[in-house]
Amino acid sequence: MASKNYGAQKAGWSQADQRSYAIFYDQHKSAKFPQGRPWWAVVERAAEGAAMPGPVGELQPQGWDAPWLPNAEYVARSVGKSTPGSVMDTRHFRIDYNSMIADRKRALREYYDRAVLEAVGQGWEAPNYGDPISFRLRAIVGVPPQSPKIPEAALAEDPWILGFSNVENESLARLLAHGMEDIATAPQSEKKVDEMAELKAQIAALVERDRARDAESEAKAQAARDRMAKARSGKKTHAASAG
Repeated sequence: MASKNYGAQKAGWSQADQRSYAIFYDQHKSAKFPQGRPWWAVVERAAEGAAMPGPVGELQPQGWDAPWLPNAEYVARSVGKSTPGSVMDTRHFRIDYNSMIADRKRALREYYDRAVLEAVGQGWEAPNYGDPISFRLRAIVGVPPQSPKIPEAALAEDPWILGFSNVENESLARLLAHGMEDIATAPQSEKKVDEMAELKAQIAALVERDRARDAESEAKAQAARDRMAKARSGKKTHAASAG
């Protein structure tokens, strides 16, 4: 039986030669990125006249950075879909935050269901949904799943989480670091210590200023008393001389 002939491919052909790079834009626009945040990806070379194909691998940020990026699956599933006007636009996409939020909420409910069952079984107080999980209970059920508040913030266009602002959203930073809003990150703790030290220094400076002001006032008052005493003494001496 004759084998298939693959010799028709020209010498030196490789799959890498059939690929190139393309830029895609998400829904988050800003003054710097009026089309949306740009992402780059490797794509197959399109045939002449054909629409640009979708990415071969994961999309990567192009010229920007953010404290958080959505899971690749929620990015990839949106690329190449039709726009609301039913016009195929392979370069623009919308990150599927709604699915991510729903998935994370479902994972949280399942996690707390397990935590309640384990706590009751151990004779411990059962946590309410959203309550912090004790370390002894966490040792059994594991760490909580990722918070839906992160994609909710991105959907609401929080500038810090999207990489548009350097002003940290402290609550979101705590969620990213620990999965809990009531535990400060290391930089936040250091900042708090620095702020306390600065506040103490300011208070000490104010106390010292008040002491100096009181000392100056006391010195002026004492000088006035001395002048008055000297004046009285002079009057008595003058009266004695006249007598």
